[in-house]
Amino acid sequence: MPRDILILTSAEPDIAALVRAGSRVNGELHVRTIDDGAVTEVCDDRGNAVLSIGRPEWMQNAAEIERLVPSAVGRVNVPVWWLEAWAPWGAPGDPGVAIALDLAAELRGFCVVEDAS
Repeated sequence: MPRDILILTSAEPDIAALVRAGSRVNGELHVRTIDDGAVTEVCDDRGNAVLSIGRPEWMQNAAEIERLVPSAVGRVNVPVWWLEAWAPWGAPGDPGVAIALDLAAELRGFCVVEDAS
């Protein structure tokens, strides 16, 4: 089971921002899409996904965001882009978590990383 990551941002995410974030973490990573573009993966040199990101969704309901992500209250303005992402647990997923955090920072967004607590 992968580690869940959520990015909320008012700036529209794009593949270029993801590539820049991946390059800042490790210049040897590459990007691919699967499931007819439903998921974008950042992969290592062996083809293993270190981060998978689903298609962004435009969220306009502040009450729903507050219900689902109470820690985001006061940290993001609605409407936002909602990006669900996944990274492997442990060392194999550490680059993916770093990329997600970097992507959220570039987009001036908010990132929640599952910590198993």
